[in-house]
Amino acid sequence: MADQFLGEIRIFGFNYAPADWAFCDGQLMPIEQNRKLFSVLGVTYGGNGVDNFALPDLRGRAAMAPDAGGLNNPQGADTVQLSADQMPAHTHTLYADYLRPHSSAPDGRLPAHSSEANNCAFIATGTTPGPTITQLSPLAVGTFGESLPHENRQPYLGLNFCIALKDA
Repeated sequence: MADQFLGEIRIFGFNYAPADWAFCDGQLMPIEQNRKLFSVLGVTYGGNGVDNFALPDLRGRAAMAPDAGGLNNPQGADTVQLSADQMPAHTHTLYADYLRPHSSAPDGRLPAHSSEANNCAFIATGTTPGPTITQLSPLAVGTFGESLPHENRQPYLGLNFCIALKDA
């Protein structure tokens, strides 16, 4: 392994932190025993700056270059709940004709009776001018879904991020 420098972060594929390294798990470190590392990190990742400071917490996070918000400005969410504004634009075409629902231009026509009643938006029976109209099918126009958050992470593999506590 190449020599480390103070404050360097590396990824390790084993379940322990090597000697002179610590897990990037947000733990508080005493300033008294880690003055050099404190001079590099300060309280960027937490701590009171008098007795202690925190290491970065990369558990469950993807590391990336900081944006205008600077270091330690976490972004993103493990789950997300879509709103109506985020749904793709789409239509629910109502087919109508004199006899069977196969025309998407219902001008002057009534939505027609289907042999599969559950597939129709609504069923009109009879003839003009006074058809009998039944309620719209909940399958076609009703509310659907539970508005629950869904998983929002790309596939990932858990590895340990560690920070060098000392120079080599």
